[in-house]
Amino acid sequence: MGLKAKKEKPTRPAEAGKRELKKHAATIHCSNTLSLLQRKITNALLYHAYPELLLKEEHEITVKQLCKLIGYQGNNHAAIKEALKELLSTVMEWNVINDKTGQEDWTASSILASVSLQGPLCYYAYSPRMKQLLHSPSMFGRIDLFIQSQFRSSYGLALYENCIRYRGLPFTKWIEIDTFRKLMGVPDDKYPIFRDFKKRVLDKSVEEVNTYSDLVVEAEVQKEGRRVGKLRFSLKERSKRTRIGVKPVLPLVTEVAAELRGLLIEVYHFSREQAEQVLKDYSREVIVGKMDLIEKSKNYQEGRVKNLTAYLMSALRLNYQEARTVEKAVGRSKEKIKKRAESGDFKTVAEGIREDYQNFRSQVIDQTLENLSETDRQAFMERFHSYAKVAINTVLHLQRTKYTVETILSSPQIKAILRQFIEQELIQKEALSLDQYVESLPADKRAAWKAAGEEA
Repeated sequence: MGLKAKKEKPTRPAEAGKRELKKHAATIHCSNTLSLLQRKITNALLYHAYPELLLKEEHEITVKQLCKLIGYQGNNHAAIKEALKELLSTVMEWNVINDKTGQEDWTASSILASVSLQGPLCYYAYSPRMKQLLHSPSMFGRIDLFIQSQFRSSYGLALYENCIRYRGLPFTKWIEIDTFRKLMGVPDDKYPIFRDFKKRVLDKSVEEVNTYSDLVVEAEVQKEGRRVGKLRFSLKERSKRTRIGVKPVLPLVTEVAAELRGLLIEVYHFSREQAEQVLKDYSREVIVGKMDLIEKSKNYQEGRVKNLTAYLMSALRLNYQEARTVEKAVGRSKEKIKKRAESGDFKTVAEGIREDYQNFRSQVIDQTLENLSETDRQAFMERFHSYAKVAINTVLHLQRTKYTVETILSSPQIKAILRQFIEQELIQKEALSLDQYVESLPADKRAAWKAAGEEA
């Protein structure tokens, strides 16, 4: 019938305790573009097949077992299938010193040679070259699959893998910045400026390693003139008393204060010192009240607030209140704008252009997400949930009577973070440029914009 009979598998001693994979250093220190899910699956499949790697041409594992090994909680097995399919076309290159000649041997192979899903079973095979490399490595890093399952980004897990090879040493070796970008899976055209690379990749991956792994790492850079040329990482063992997955935090008086401080830091971008000062100066009711006021504002809901920290601080200091005659005020404002435009008030026209531009930005950002395929959109939203995990959990906890896991994306706070994430990850800066938008306007509006700038 084309289906293979399900075989009884011997009990694996390692499954009863620590799940640890000995991964060849060459497959760690290699360029790759694996997603977080693909990277986790790669390690889990090798861990499962390793005892019989050279004995069997094809290995089998249940999808349920695979999900358990990678810590996958969802029911979207289509994402697992898509990741497996991508591994068939992902080529891994590596250089290994030949023990006999002392020369470097270059080899390339797809990560998986074949894969098949048949009901609850997954069958997979490695190429002869890949099996030869993976079996009995002389140089390797030990990857704990439980620790691997905690990571929330591909960059974080890639840095962890590249650091564990040097466990027991005070530092990793110095790595050329271009080589390090490839090890982290960052395309050449992404974050070409080191400042952006540091913010989006380096700092976040270091934070993940220090939060989710049994290592504590710190990056050191070496400059060549004004340019960062190399970097390395200092390595320390994580304190046994520090629970994995918990970030070091400053002591707080109450749980409520902890929740509120998390909201101030993660959503409103306060520094820890600013958050502590606000908690001292204002009551919880006042702070939450001003947050609600900001959430209800049109500017916030349309993503026009660029500095949430300053906005909330002003609301607190100046004691912003909700206007009782909002509709009348809006009506009077529109009438005034109309009269000024008719009288040749170019500044008013410019204000209208700015307002239209903000609406344009919001539409571009929302449409960018809608234009993704179902698979890409699902993968992107998984990345967003990982990126905004702390903020989401904080809002869910603090406003648990208002939002649930299913409705959290309707929160103006999380919606604003999602728009920022879409803008950072999916949209080129010039696509949302104000100058480019103005250039697309009719000649009379461009002239009014220019005149308004000259008057200012």
